[in-house]
Amino acid sequence: MPEASLRAADILARRLYEAGCRHAFGMPGGEVLTLVDALEKAGIRFTLTRHENAAGFIAEGVHHRDGAPAILVATLGPGALNAVNVVANAHQDRVPMVLLTGCVDADEALSYTHQVLDHQAVFRPVTKASFRLTAGGADLIADRAVSEALAPRPGPVHVDVPIGVMQDVFQAALGAHVKVYSQANLVASS
Repeated sequence: MPEASLRAADILARRLYEAGCRHAFGMPGGEVLTLVDALEKAGIRFTLTRHENAAGFIAEGVHHRDGAPAILVATLGPGALNAVNVVANAHQDRVPMVLLTGCVDADEALSYTHQVLDHQAVFRPVTKASFRLTAGGADLIADRAVSEALAPRPGPVHVDVPIGVMQDVFQAALGAHVKVYSQANLVASS
């Protein structure tokens, strides 16, 4: 099986593409530009909106049209907080949504405090699950996020993506452990 040097953000984006996601919406900041680049390279069209709340409702509409989980992208701090309303709505309306938020790395958060807050604490009450991306686990976290979003009583799932982690490069076997998802039946194939 061929190998390639991929960023963790590329792995995450490819897994979302493999799960049927073709559109992402958001209002990015510098902390998520690598993620937006990875989504585009994976074949997921990113649409810039004027506000995260609007982005989430557009993503929900595309989910209802296409059936794939909605993808909402928000930068750290105020950007993430702007998404709370639409994520809570997705939770109440049982809309499978993957919220991707940028965040600073744990060590950097000790001294860099501008717009830094605990996104996972904010989103746990209004999502089915909240994960923090790790470089070595990008594929597994993406698969778990989509599986949880589509599982019975569908709903939103949050993935917090540290800046340094999304840029980590490592060797990855292409095509390994590809998962095929549907709301009715999650099937793993290789």
